[in-house]
Amino acid sequence: MRSNLEDHIGSYVLCKGWVGGWEDMPECSTRRVFIKQPTIKKGDADLLYENQITLSTEHHLNLFIKYEDLKDYESNFDLHSSIHFAGFIQQYTRKNGTIDFGVYPAKQSTLHFKLERLVQSIQDTLAQSVGEIDLTYLESALKQVGVLHRELEESGEHLPSFKRTRRDFLLVLGALSYGLPKSIRETKAVLASRAYRRSQRPRKTCLGEASGLKEPKKTSHQKTADLIKRIGNL
Repeated sequence: MRSNLEDHIGSYVLCKGWVGGWEDMPECSTRRVFIKQPTIKKGDADLLYENQITLSTEHHLNLFIKYEDLKDYESNFDLHSSIHFAGFIQQYTRKNGTIDFGVYPAKQSTLHFKLERLVQSIQDTLAQSVGEIDLTYLESALKQVGVLHRELEESGEHLPSFKRTRRDFLLVLGALSYGLPKSIRETKAVLASRAYRRSQRPRKTCLGEASGLKEPKKTSHQKTADLIKRIGNL
């Protein structure tokens, strides 16, 4: 009996353990995953998992995951592979009538994955030369920043802070909210400038090619791009 969990029924928790096996139950579109040695901590959006209060380390847990939700877990479900998940402590009754306590998985957040992918895509876009920058993508990325910010707000206290705390998410999203519009404006300004348009005209002679624009000093656009590149390390 998992008596250490009894006083925490209904609590939101974060858990880490190892996959000890699984069984597919197609009749209910569910996979039962046997989790070995799960460490259960009291979820706190302002603390990383390592710094949260440990409620219990159990011999095992049975995790029941709907097939449609398997993709949201950062695990390949290989034997002995690590797995982490969020859920709520609940009481249940065994077939023999005895009472025990377990963790029922919540909908697993993919906010961290989506943010990391967005930052990488923005970095790759801004690494291009000015004329190759996809402004349409950057404008859509700015909208996605807003979507992720709303998702963060809606998660409230139920934020799985395995890799980033709420403050970390806000810091990165805030930097993107500032840096992206600035980079878009400056890119448009460069593309519309007479100097840039002149630099794109075909040269008739080698001398003409050599008399193009002087090597520019580091522009504020480039500084913004550098800022975005550093966001992934925040």
